[in-house]
Amino acid sequence: MLGKCAMVVEDYSIIAQAWGGILKKMEQFSGVHIYLDPLGLEEKVIELKPALILMDINLPGVKTGIEITKDLILFNPELKVIILSMHNEASYVKEAFTAGAIAYVTKSSPTSEIKDAVFKALNNEKYICREMCA
Repeated sequence: MLGKCAMVVEDYSIIAQAWGGILKKMEQFSGVHIYLDPLGLEEKVIELKPALILMDINLPGVKTGIEITKDLILFNPELKVIILSMHNEASYVKEAFTAGAIAYVTKSSPTSEIKDAVFKALNNEKYICREMCA
């Protein structure tokens, strides 16, 4: 997987930087791109061809992260999207997987779970954080 980039789409800069830092330390990616606004994201995905995106659900604009995920997966089925959200209701998980996400992790999950989700996603395995399985 080395040589492929990753993206973080999260509107809170400090959270986006933290997630980006996690991905950078994992060394699976040639670069990590952070977007605080989903405006123009589809064009960036076409240009950069990321292997993985960490996507928040609540983003500025008309579409949710889940709706954006559905759009991105439609034109790039190989893309791995991990939803990272404060929502811990099963309905969000179901909606995320229906949209094409490969993993769902809550923001209260430890860093180790984000790493687990990334490894599973890169190996084409679905992942749901322990909080959602309890």
